[in-house]
Amino acid sequence: MKAELFIGLRYLWNTRRTRFLSVITLISVLGIAIGVAAIISVQSIMDGLQNKMKAAVLGAKTHIRIEHEAGTVSDYENAIAKISDNTEFYGVTPIISRDVIVSFGSELTGAVVNGIDIASAGSALKLPEQITKGSLKCVENPADCPEIVEKREALDNFLRKPGAGEKRYGDMPGIAIGSEMAKYYALDIGDKIKIISPTGGKLNSLGLPTPLVKTFIVSAVFFTTYYEYDFSYAYITLDAAKEFFSTGGAVDHIGVRLKDVYAIEPAENFIRSKLGDGFKTKNWRDMNKPLFSALEMEKVLWFLILGFIALVASFNVISALVMLVIGKKSEIAVLRAMGFTSRSVMKIFMFDGLTIGMIGTTLGTILGVAASCLLNGLPLGDAQDVYYIETLPVDLAPSTLVIAIAGSLLLSLAATIYPGLRAANLKPVDALRHE
Repeated sequence: MKAELFIGLRYLWNTRRTRFLSVITLISVLGIAIGVAAIISVQSIMDGLQNKMKAAVLGAKTHIRIEHEAGTVSDYENAIAKISDNTEFYGVTPIISRDVIVSFGSELTGAVVNGIDIASAGSALKLPEQITKGSLKCVENPADCPEIVEKREALDNFLRKPGAGEKRYGDMPGIAIGSEMAKYYALDIGDKIKIISPTGGKLNSLGLPTPLVKTFIVSAVFFTTYYEYDFSYAYITLDAAKEFFSTGGAVDHIGVRLKDVYAIEPAENFIRSKLGDGFKTKNWRDMNKPLFSALEMEKVLWFLILGFIALVASFNVISALVMLVIGKKSEIAVLRAMGFTSRSVMKIFMFDGLTIGMIGTTLGTILGVAASCLLNGLPLGDAQDVYYIETLPVDLAPSTLVIAIAGSLLLSLAATIYPGLRAANLKPVDALRHE
């Protein structure tokens, strides 16, 4: 072991005459440990929340949306056939998406109705997995839905009038609504709601479009874990959407789901090369840019706020080393008189600072990882009604560990510069003058 390292270790641990320095050193170590542990645990929670929300958003929408400059895609079947052979695509489906008003009783609220192809929707959307009541088959054919058939027969028995249930439900098309919309309107499978399209009808005498109104029967309820979608999204069959919105057989866009959600650029290049001019694409980042930008900004702000804890701890390291320099003036003078250079003296105190930083960083890393493991899956109790999640999601990424550890060590190294220079510039004559 070099002389600088040996002397540095003795200065740190041999504190029989300077008990106060050992307390300051301990505070410095704990400050760094708390800062590193806070950064690792809080950033892991933020990553978990962000990834959970991202999964919910990507599960409710397709990853890439293919549109046409004309506004609608008329020959969508031919376009789908051209791109369906890509092995990186999980699924492709046509979609009609329109803003509407949902009416039940005297209540009105805005919503988005999506017309989907039942046969291919499951490959491009996670909707079939998210349905908690009913099914897409019930949406396609409500008359054969077991839950609706049961209610129809119950109504017949209650009224003691065969055919009463058939008359009530008739041949209305089915609709799948979100769990929050069902909760808001107190709806269940078999209930009827009205969908109003403000601009879908013919022009009246004033040249303004007349609203379209159609009654649908609730045939499925889905839960995406994302409040906005569960409250304002609804799904009907593609044929029902074509008829209701009078699209003339065209669709609004084609949705694509990728096997790798981050392989956006090659997928978009493939689509444009296959479909040619007139078609344009939007990926999930473009469609949800405000949401993901806000989440990323929140993550950065939390990192900066927590980083100040480590910054304050680094000032404690400076204080500890300065006090150590003051307490070891005579020893430093003797070392200089024995032939130690200014650089060697500076190395002693830089080693002490780095040792404090490494011990604090190691302890903080252990605490941060342990806290992340303990908090992962923690039941939120009543808070789940506020945050819309049942358990606390924690995602401990290697990058979080690297940033926390590297940042802490760099701050510790920077904290050693001033005390080291002060010790290196100490003249033996001045230090021993009053001894």
